[in-house]
Parts: sequence; structure tokens; C-alpha cells
Amino acid sequence: MGKRILLVEKEKNLAQFIGLELQKEGYRVDLFETGKDALASARANQYDLFLLNFMLDDMTGTEFATQLSVIKPASVIIVLDNRDIILKYTEEIQRFAVSYMIEPFIVMDLIEKISAIFRGRDFIDQKCSQLKVPTSYRNLRVDLKNHTVYRGEEIIALTRREYDLLVTLMSSNKVMSREQLLDRVWKYESASETNIVDVYIRYLRSKIDLPGQESYIKTVRGIGYSMKG
Repeated sequence: MGKRILLVEKEKNLAQFIGLELQKEGYRVDLFETGKDALASARANQYDLFLLNFMLDDMTGTEFATQLSVIKPASVIIVLDNRDIILKYTEEIQRFAVSYMIEPFIVMDLIEKISAIFRGRDFIDQKCSQLKVPTSYRNLRVDLKNHTVYRGEEIIALTRREYDLLVTLMSSNKVMSREQLLDRVWKYESASETNIVDVYIRYLRSKIDLPGQESYIKTVRGIGYSMKG
């Protein structure tokens, strides 16, 4: 059965066009015009990926992603919007989305990006299964099946990229360089600057670390990062 995609797009004609093209590729697609209706569907159904217009009529992409992270932790989101919106909100978008597309775009470029992202996700999930990734470190606990992270009994709402980064670090018993992390976590993206790793390490630490306590992620100067005990 094909992977299921939820598309939230206020432009009905564009949504229908994208939806039809995705269906031709074997994906199951549900279309919504508002964030409220899309979130209601996300509560009731399982989706593999979310395509999200950032500036919806009833909420922003950030507000949608924040609410979605409670319903479905570590969801995969691609943002679709015009150049002005993407450039204005790039930092916000990078906090929750694995990628974005600037409208207008060639739909086959979107399809290729989706396919690559699914390959990357499947690679990481398969590797977790094969290598029996440790599911706990100190008081952090990872539910690999549901892609959920706990600190004690508290659920930590991570984006999919933050989750993949955390699991990748937990799976290694050695220090990982920025280049290694870039290859494993961003392999399906064209990110060419290793400083994106530092940015996401900062995002991840801001969510899992507690003030005044030692960080779960160690910085090894001149090399990279580690979660060794």
C-alpha cells in the first residue's frame, strides 16, 4: 500500500493538481484547505508526510507544526509557499520542516524530493532495526516504533530531523564528525555546509537539555559530537 500524504494548501486548484500528480506516483493523498481540518485528520489517521502551505488562512505553518508535534511526534513536513514567505520565515521553517519548496515549482521536483526523503527515512529506520539502537541514555528514552522521545515521563516534542539526529548520535559508540552526521541525517538533501549540523545540535539541545545540568550531547572540539556514556 502506498505511503499516505496530507496536503494543506489554501489554493484549491493547486492542491488538486499536486494531489493528482502524487496519486499517479502511487501515493495516497488527503487534501485540506485549513490547518484546523488537517489537524483533525492527523488525529484520526496515520500519515507518512505532510505538505504544508506556510501562510494558511487560519494559522501559520509554525502554529500547525507545534500542534502537530503533540499529536504526531517527529512528523515529516515539507513547506510550500512563495519566495517572499520562504525567505522571511526561513529560520522558523527550518525549526520544524525537513525541507521546503518555493512556489511556483515543477511538480516532478517535488515528487523527486518526496521520494528521496522517504528513502532517507526508510534507511534510518531500517538501520535502527538492524543495529538494535540503544533506546535509552541517562534519563532519555526513545520509542523507535512511534518515533517518540521521553525525558523521564515527559514527552519531548522533536521534529523529524531532530529525532533522526538524536537517534543517529545514540546509535554510534564513537565521536561523529559533522560530515558523517550530514551524510547520515541529511543524505536526502543537498545541504553542503556542515554548520547546519551545529544549528540542529543547538535546536536539539534546547529541547532535551535541562538548565544547569550537563548536556546529553558532548562537543568534541575539532572533531564533532558524541553521546557516549
